[in-house]
Amino acid sequence: MTERHTATLHGYGRLPWPTLAAALRAVPTAWADYHGFHIGACPDQAPPYTHLWAWTDAWLLRARIDGPSAIVGALEIGPAAPTGLTALHAEQVRYVTRTAHTWPAGEKRVGPLPAQVADQQVTLYEVGGPHPITFVRMDGR
Repeated sequence: MTERHTATLHGYGRLPWPTLAAALRAVPTAWADYHGFHIGACPDQAPPYTHLWAWTDAWLLRARIDGPSAIVGALEIGPAAPTGLTALHAEQVRYVTRTAHTWPAGEKRVGPLPAQVADQQVTLYEVGGPHPITFVRMDGR
């Protein structure tokens, strides 16, 4: 099912990993590393793969990992944006939501998949336009 919405997109620019990790301490995150795909507390060190996603009921965050830093954006879908970060830019955007599923249990493209990751429903929040971006939320987590 696809639903269309409006929200505020926040751009934080490039952040040092310790700054991002501190802001996400109490927030569920998802990322991959050499040991597989994970859902849990934000790692203290930047993972070696490309992205980290975080979510709350009020916002979703996408971090494009680039060595010891990340290029960060957040989609404010509720009454507040992430705390502990200062946005460089904010704008109203339209987005659609879609449901998808994570890889099946036997899939090994990102290493082992724990039960909490395999065959799970996720919601994709897709912002269109000239610079499209997708945010991910693990449903029920």
